[in-house]
Amino acid sequence: MAPNDDESVKLFLSIGLDEKTATTTINNPKVTANLTAVIHEAGVTNGCDRTTGNLLYTDFKLNEFEEACGVGVEVSAEDIEKAADEVFEENKKTIVEQRYRTNG
Repeated sequence: MAPNDDESVKLFLSIGLDEKTATTTINNPKVTANLTAVIHEAGVTNGCDRTTGNLLYTDFKLNEFEEACGVGVEVSAEDIEKAADEVFEENKKTIVEQRYRTNG
């Protein structure tokens, strides 16, 4: 194992992964990089309980997370204006009927 691999194994063990899982994980550089990033993002570089560690290991899929958050989605000013106009048109009747009413 390279020195960086030893550090990764220690990090993975500190979040409660068993030794076999930790050593297997370092064989996949992408998974190692993602898990390391998740551990740092979660602020548990000094370790955590096994339940939390297992959630970090099994439930986080960076590409799905980024997609759900809209990473990489570009929206133009025209797109925003068009969407606002569509919502207004869908609700125009109610807006016109209630325009002079106030809650209070």
